[in-house]
Amino acid sequence: MARPKQKNDLKRSRKVTIMCTDDEYSEIEANAKEIEITVSTFIRSRSLRGYVHVPKHAKIDTKSINELSRLGGLLKKYYTDTGGEHKDKTGAILDNMAAIVLEIRRYLDDREAHIEPEK
Repeated sequence: MARPKQKNDLKRSRKVTIMCTDDEYSEIEANAKEIEITVSTFIRSRSLRGYVHVPKHAKIDTKSINELSRLGGLLKKYYTDTGGEHKDKTGAILDNMAAIVLEIRRYLDDREAHIEPEK
């Protein structure tokens, strides 16, 4: 399926060339890739707004939730394998992890995420 045509007043026709070192470009590229946007969109947003809008579907938060879920599963397995020998500690850790996952989900649902400029 082809991309829809933009109106003439929205079409980007001006090209801007900037100079940067290989390290600077690598950092810019990594930042854009991390939040699943193009380098052009990253630079344009940062220049015009001072921040970059992070799409809700960005992998950053999904990866965090998946990693916490994985760690929770390992902790639950440890609890089961040891017959609940350290149930107070493992229970407290699982409660904390569940609260963190809930907080990440609330953040995604309630707020528009931004990358703030360095000061």
